Formats: sequence, C-alpha cells, structure tokens
Amino acid sequence: MSTAALNSITRSALGALVEREERRVGSRTVAYEIVAQTIGSSSSWVRKFLAMSQEVKEPRITLFQNIRASYDNLCSRVEQENRNDELKLRLIKGEIDAITEGFGPQALDQDKAGMDRR
Repeated sequence: MSTAALNSITRSALGALVEREERRVGSRTVAYEIVAQTIGSSSSWVRKFLAMSQEVKEPRITLFQNIRASYDNLCSRVEQENRNDELKLRLIKGEIDAITEGFGPQALDQDKAGMDRR
C-alpha cells in the first residue's frame, strides 16, 4: 500500500472518530481534544492532519496503530449499539404482535368502520 493510500485511510478513520465525538459532546474543539488524548497526539496535529496541512507529518507507526485501535473500538461499539437497538425493536414488535394477535381482519375492519362514523 502506498503512503498516500495509508494516509488517506488513516485520515478517514480519524475523521470518523472526531465526528462521533463531536456528536457526543456537541463541540468540535472538544472532540479534537478527546480524540487527541485517546490516540496520543495533540489536538493541533489532529486538526492539521485532517486538513491535509503540509506542515504536519504523516503519523508514525505507533500513532497509526492507536488510531486503528480507536477506530476498531468505535466500530465495535456502534455494532453493539445496533444489536441492542434491533433487540429492543424486536421486543416491542413482539409485544405489539401479542396484543393484536387476537384481532382478526374483521375486528380491525369493524374498528376502522366505527372510527369512520365519528
């Protein structure tokens, strides 16, 4: 993989980390600080790297590994949150289905007809 490709992928992962933190805390500046602490860099480096500034160097291997680990953790958390949401939705659907299980199409049609008369 070329250095340019590696930097591009790293920039994408770092950008996703910053965006997620910004949504969580409501401030992009604070998000830069949190992500920088997490990966072991300065918030200035994070901002400049994301802005593709020529004055910032490409990440050293340990910083790349920290960004990768943080991104992997983010992905795991998002996947777990999605699984939790899907479980909640299935449980709610099950409860709704259980309530309406005894209703046949005729009962629903009668209820609708009653509403139409009002």
